[in-house]
Amino acid sequence: MSLIEKAGATVLKGSFDKKEKKKDAPKKKPAALKAEAETNAPAPERAPFDLDFAALAKEGIYNPDDRSSQLALELRAVKRRLLRRIGYLRASAERKAFRSGGKPRNLILVTSTRAGEGKTFTAINLALSLAFEDQIETLLIDADMARPKVRERLSLPSAPGLADCIMDRERDVEAMGWRARRAPLSVLPEGDRFNRPTDLFAAEKAQDLWTDIARANPNRLVIVDAPPVLAATDAVMLARYADEIVFVVEANSTPEPAVAAAVDELIDINPNISLMLNRCQIGAGGAHYGSYEYYDRSEAAPAPAAATPSSEG
Repeated sequence: MSLIEKAGATVLKGSFDKKEKKKDAPKKKPAALKAEAETNAPAPERAPFDLDFAALAKEGIYNPDDRSSQLALELRAVKRRLLRRIGYLRASAERKAFRSGGKPRNLILVTSTRAGEGKTFTAINLALSLAFEDQIETLLIDADMARPKVRERLSLPSAPGLADCIMDRERDVEAMGWRARRAPLSVLPEGDRFNRPTDLFAAEKAQDLWTDIARANPNRLVIVDAPPVLAATDAVMLARYADEIVFVVEANSTPEPAVAAAVDELIDINPNISLMLNRCQIGAGGAHYGSYEYYDRSEAAPAPAAATPSSEG
């Protein structure tokens, strides 16, 4: 008997069984029917949100209304190299072919050696700049379960998010993200706290989720704020799913051996790593990003530059 015949037999048998038991099946009360309908109903999309750029600017975060700021200029240089590395800046016909075959290269992981080097600051700035200045569809995801900061920085309330979507694959990721009003930007929060995030990210459900997120919109860029590499093994696990890793290094602070150790942890899993030097001194304008370069294991880590205070995370 073929698989189709077996499947047909199963469906028919199931139908007959239901028909025979229909008489004995108790009728559901209206209240029970209503509860069942509410349980099976798709989650409503969250209301669009507005960003307070005046407040964000005080924290050193990108402001689309100030296109000539030092931060905006530096982010353009970073974006240009990043988009070129993932193939986004290729000629339109070539880019279409580049994305059509298999999984698109649109999942970008942002991490660092340790906490406080500016990874969340970098992830948020990249997402805002891509969405507001370049009008590129962007999804910002907080995957730092131990120290989630994206919601706090953007003044968004606590709500189900990434962890809930992994544990319950019936949830609609697109409906669970907040959508910005003025730009093609969505934000997926960390969601429910999970005691063992490494186990969560190692699950087959997690792999399915990241694949679905990447393929849902091949023209969308997904920026993932991941935990620091040396703080937990979560970042190494997430590196399996990323197409590009942006590794943030705090200038004149992070020891070179620590950077090398953290990058070596990642490069064994994913060789597509670029280093971003954060908080390097650039004169009177403040301290932002100093360089963004592809990491080669045969090369030494970049020598840190002089530093001045900047946003952490």
